[in-house]
Amino acid sequence: PFNEHMLTDDNRVAYRQLRAGVVAWLSAQQISYVAPEPLPSLLYADASHPLTEGYRLLTEELARDGTFQAWQK
Repeated sequence: PFNEHMLTDDNRVAYRQLRAGVVAWLSAQQISYVAPEPLPSLLYADASHPLTEGYRLLTEELARDGTFQAWQK
């Protein structure tokens, strides 16, 4: 996920609207997806690269996700 914490308030709103539009389109097209929420700011190295702990949390979240679990079968 993108480090939304680095965005200005206005840009964060615009980004969230864009993200919501992508999620809505994927759902409407019945395309499976996983869209994790942003990590805490301290778990990013920069705007789009998590640190080791951030990747660990993302991996744990992905492993618990029903969509991902169904894809693995």
